[in-house]
Amino acid sequence: MSEEKKGKGFVFVDKRKTGKSENAEQKAGTEQTMVGTAGEERKQSASDPSAKAKEDTAQPLPGIDFSSFVLSLSSSAMMHLGLLANPMTQQTEKNLPLAKQTIDIIAMLQKKTTGNLTDEESKFLEAILYDLRMNFVEISKQKK
Repeated sequence: MSEEKKGKGFVFVDKRKTGKSENAEQKAGTEQTMVGTAGEERKQSASDPSAKAKEDTAQPLPGIDFSSFVLSLSSSAMMHLGLLANPMTQQTEKNLPLAKQTIDIIAMLQKKTTGNLTDEESKFLEAILYDLRMNFVEISKQKK
């Protein structure tokens, strides 16, 4: 357990009785809930040493900032516009209502964050919205 305290998160052992017999619990081993530093929970069996090995090889997620969040939303809008392939199917698909909704979400973020962004973030957000709106208009004309 001392290894797990070194920045890996917390270990919670659920010792409540849920109506199972003690023999069933002893056969299955105790189940632990791992809560990582980012708050995600993972179930881990105390009798399964390979779970610890898998956890140690997991890559941490990259940090998120406002620009990467907006870039993620714009990529989603571009996928709905049919400009990017869906990463799951490798196919381009158009869904203009979803594209419009995502563009509107980015516009709402622009309105709600006015005065709270750096100049670089504001310009980035404005450029993203301009490009998405122009692409939306162009693709909407092609559909008719």
